Amino acid sequence: MPFLLATPTAQTGSLDPEVLVARLAEYHRLGESPAPADFAQALLRVRRDPAAVPGAAALGTPEGDRLAAWLGGGGEGAPVTRRVAPAMGYRYTEEPERIVLDTGARPEVLRDFPNPFRELARPRDAGGRCWDSGDDLALIAVLPEDRETLSAWWLPALTACAVHGGRGGVAVLPRLAAAGGPAGPALHLVIAVGLGARHPEDRLTAVDALLTLAARGELDGVRLGTDLAELLGLGTVKSNRLADSLRTAAATGAHATTWAVLAAALPALLTGTGTGTGVGTGELLALAADCVEQSGAASPEPAGLAVAAAGTGRSRLVTQSARLHEALRRNRRAADARAVPRP
Repeated sequence: MPFLLATPTAQTGSLDPEVLVARLAEYHRLGESPAPADFAQALLRVRRDPAAVPGAAALGTPEGDRLAAWLGGGGEGAPVTRRVAPAMGYRYTEEPERIVLDTGARPEVLRDFPNPFRELARPRDAGGRCWDSGDDLALIAVLPEDRETLSAWWLPALTACAVHGGRGGVAVLPRLAAAGGPAGPALHLVIAVGLGARHPEDRLTAVDALLTLAARGELDGVRLGTDLAELLGLGTVKSNRLADSLRTAAATGAHATTWAVLAAALPALLTGTGTGTGVGTGELLALAADCVEQSGAASPEPAGLAVAAAGTGRSRLVTQSARLHEALRRNRRAADARAVPRP
């Protein structure tokens, strides 16, 4: 063959669509037909940019038409569904309820790809995956534009790091955050689980992934915070570990980002809508107050904060609720004063 169509153009394994169009054009000029496996891997790697559709269609070849259809929507990732698995009893310990992700079928891959690729497209339940070589970079390079499927496949290993104290399972998170495809619910969930890993070095890795998403403008703070509240309620994530992770994130200067996550997580903790959410809430409230004071955030206060701030006694939950409540009020007053037109 003249050259490989699927050679990546990015470190994650992704392939620029304009480059693939140019490679297919050169194949056509040379009168060569792409190898099926090479072209299939190129499709799985190509960045899905609709702007490249006209160039692909203009090739006037079967491969060009197929690339145009792939970029126009045919290459969407497998659907990922979410459910809570029931608790499982073992001889010495009990596995708590946990969130699991199942991946659906990708009909395009099952129908039109060579046989070796079709395992990538079959439904997988509870994180089952068809690649188990232990080489994280290689697996990401196979599906570098489908972070949601990859996240679903890695969730069980990440959950083990949080629930059973496994070590090193979150090393893949920064690579997932830097890969392509939508930064959807599955990716946010695995980062949330990673933030509650038992070992500090693993939590630091999860923070790196969080900050990578934030730097790319892909972090949904509300989604991540809501996931964290649910994971705290299930017992997958411990509040002291989460506080350590988010404190590390805030220490990099990401006070506004950290507050956005905490603002979404705190209502469930303050109103007690999750099981076991009260323990350690004071530590998270203290961090939230730090972030609000440092960032000047003037957002509405989380549900339940005013009630907690008005509580009696000198517990950390009460004192830090009052501190956060006052910091938000002060920032809102300052924001209102700045908004008043000068005469």
